[in-house]
Amino acid sequence: MLTLLATLVVAFGQTITFPNGTAGPMFPAADSAGVLRHVRSAQSSFESFRRTRLPRGDRASGPCDVRIGRYCYWRGDEDGEEDKDPPLEPPAVRERRAALITALDSAARMIPGDAWVAGQLVRYLVEAERFDDALAFARRGCLAGTAWCAALGGFAAHQAGRFPLADSLFTTSLSAMDSVERCRWVDISDLLDDELRDRFKSLDCAARARFARRTLILGAPLYSVATTDLWTEHLARVTRARIAEKSASPDGEYWANDERELVIRYGWPRWYSQAETGPMLTMEFRPSITGHDSGMPYYFLPTTRVLDHVAETTADDWHLDDPTAPAGYAPTFARSVHELPAQIAVFRRGDSALVVAAWDARRDTTLLGRSLQSALVLAHDDSVVGITIDSAAHTTGHATAIGRIDSGLASLELRAPTDKRAARLRVGVATRDSLGFALSDLLLYSAPGAPTALADVRDSALTSNVVPGSRTVGVYWEAYGLDAPASPVRYTLSVQQVGVGWMHRAAERLHLADPTTGLRVQWEEVPQRTNGIAGRAVRLDLSRLRSGTYHMELTAHADGARSTVAAREIIIR
Repeated sequence: MLTLLATLVVAFGQTITFPNGTAGPMFPAADSAGVLRHVRSAQSSFESFRRTRLPRGDRASGPCDVRIGRYCYWRGDEDGEEDKDPPLEPPAVRERRAALITALDSAARMIPGDAWVAGQLVRYLVEAERFDDALAFARRGCLAGTAWCAALGGFAAHQAGRFPLADSLFTTSLSAMDSVERCRWVDISDLLDDELRDRFKSLDCAARARFARRTLILGAPLYSVATTDLWTEHLARVTRARIAEKSASPDGEYWANDERELVIRYGWPRWYSQAETGPMLTMEFRPSITGHDSGMPYYFLPTTRVLDHVAETTADDWHLDDPTAPAGYAPTFARSVHELPAQIAVFRRGDSALVVAAWDARRDTTLLGRSLQSALVLAHDDSVVGITIDSAAHTTGHATAIGRIDSGLASLELRAPTDKRAARLRVGVATRDSLGFALSDLLLYSAPGAPTALADVRDSALTSNVVPGSRTVGVYWEAYGLDAPASPVRYTLSVQQVGVGWMHRAAERLHLADPTTGLRVQWEEVPQRTNGIAGRAVRLDLSRLRSGTYHMELTAHADGARSTVAAREIIIR
């Protein structure tokens, strides 16, 4: 155990060693046991051959972010090896893999129902990026049972980036399993924090499947790419772990629960490097093998509040960049995923939600100078109900999207597709109180005056909730559900600093302290309405407020209707 920990290290994956040996000759036609014996030997020989030709790299060192059994795992950083393209594979390795694929293909024809052979054939076809061949075999040539063959197809489709197809094939696979086996495949307890894990384990198997799918779909990295790829990533990892059973492993060690847990939580490395080490606790010389992923692994799973009250989701409900998170996912389409400074506000339009967004990513060096695509996506459950995409976006900009949604998520996404960089802001969406008197979100803007139409302030919306205290700021909102044609509305707009005690506020009201921690404005008016919408804006002078975090709240009361509230947190600098 100590020897293994001393020589096995993981950076964006697992520490890997390979068995020694050379590839054997193509096996002859024989009985099924003989065929299987020959092809197992060929698979082991290929892994040994590949190991001796791995590119050189530095020996990984440093403390573990996570230790799992024999293995030490750490995320690394965005300036490390994980941010580089893998070196080209030696032609000799590609040729040996092609020969192994031929052997596996022959074995699959001779013993068509063998699950191990089918799994290895799909595994190496995917490694060779022969995704169409892998899918064709899994869907038409595989006779190892519907559940396993469909899972292999889902694995190949996911690795090819065909996420809807992967989801469809995995659905077929899960449907063909018995309930006990299905429960094992949808077990995401290793991916969850303590609170969610306890909730998950309290459910029966059918409820666990629903919980797992919903949780991973809510956490999908970029809705503009796919809503199901985190879900199919989990199932692809389970499939890959099953393929690894009873086969020569990249680390040369016996397959056990610790390596399976590592794969389920952090995935399988995309490529490997080796560094020479001297003898440590034994006299045996062993190179140190490091596994590398396709980019930074992030923790995309939502918090409990997102699951329970999705419409109340804020940016604080996502903790992407957590090195000690229980799991990680490095999407092949995004080497880095940062939080996007932005403002998002929701307005009602009939039975739909109109979402307005503004962003400023000029401080994100991973996006500067790159060709960008922006997307504003409205999602409900696993469906996209509204999306606006701009393929010629800039680091600053504005977007709107509309969709029929009463409770869901809005995901503002900025992506450099060629360079595989991304940033996002994801918040809850609700068409508040779809019946009766209600307010929209508060939209902060910089244009002069106090317009009464969203179109007049939309393009000047502030690009974040950070407000410069040196100038006035506009606040726009809409009121809905005003029945009486001339019904007055009483408004109260307050801005109060977060974390200030009641004694200080009382002193301010008694003029015993400088009122620098808040302001309050009240008035009454008969709103002017257009198509049942009463747009309104005011401008606030925040220059007397000191720097800090503030709670902005608007309360409206109309005769014959209950009071309604809209709020936004702002930061004054």
